[in-house]
Amino acid sequence: MVGNNYFTLKSIVVDVDTLASLDGVLWLRSGAIASKRLGQHQSTISRNINRCEAIFGINASKNNGEWHLKGDASLLNLERVVHQRHRWLGGRSLRIEAVHWSAKTYLDPTPEGWLPGNHDLLNVQQPLKLLRDNILDAWIGAYPDVPDQDDPDFASFPLLRHPLSLVVGENHPLLAVGSGLTFELVSQYPSLALPDGAFPQLEDCLKRIGLWNSPSKISRYNRDRWEGRWHSELLVGYASIFSIKFYPQPQYILPLQLPLIVGDNLVVKRDFENHPRLLKLLADLRHRLNPWLKAHPDLIGFGGEADRG
Repeated sequence: MVGNNYFTLKSIVVDVDTLASLDGVLWLRSGAIASKRLGQHQSTISRNINRCEAIFGINASKNNGEWHLKGDASLLNLERVVHQRHRWLGGRSLRIEAVHWSAKTYLDPTPEGWLPGNHDLLNVQQPLKLLRDNILDAWIGAYPDVPDQDDPDFASFPLLRHPLSLVVGENHPLLAVGSGLTFELVSQYPSLALPDGAFPQLEDCLKRIGLWNSPSKISRYNRDRWEGRWHSELLVGYASIFSIKFYPQPQYILPLQLPLIVGDNLVVKRDFENHPRLLKLLADLRHRLNPWLKAHPDLIGFGGEADRG
């Protein structure tokens, strides 16, 4: 099918760098960032976007900090299929994203042959759309808000499972409660929350116990607008051993076990679930967890490449 698409479109096909300019800006939100990441001048990126708009009959515009396309993108999406196949065949670096609290663990340094994103997406919808549109090649998503094992479009490989803790600042009144602490008491205080539907399974679990009640409007990670809201000594947050370091002040774990397990999954389109480059990446990411697994017995890792979940 890909070959047929290529030969059907070869008379108007755009080169790899031209389409990378458009998709790089859609993905990374910024011409300046795309310029550095792709190794293109910003003026080249602007010209390439204009060329894509003319060829594919679409219009790119920015609204509330995000780039969007207007027009019929069906021809553009066919072209993206060809370019993504080209990347997987080794023609260009593959593109990978992660939630901010996982990026340091898995993508520093970035695995060979992969191009990192901003690691600032604070919802499940945007990265899945980027994957579905063949702009992004892989995403390290936050379990449980990842595609199901039997999802027809995406393959989801487990990397890690671990508990999530409630945390507060050193002067929080809940620290004085001790063994009598309950979720009912915690729910009387403001707790961090993202916009409705950002991570629906996490949101549902926390709302059922009275948490997730102080929403923020951010859709991209910004330390000042998330952990930086810690100007209130009454705020309750959530943290793991990976994310607690992002808070601006020392945090203390409350003695309550949240009724959920969180973690990370590597997500790709079904077409590439058995690709050698995907399996190599999966082995690399799991290998990077070994020091954490040895130091923290409450972490659960996954060693088999065939694991799903």
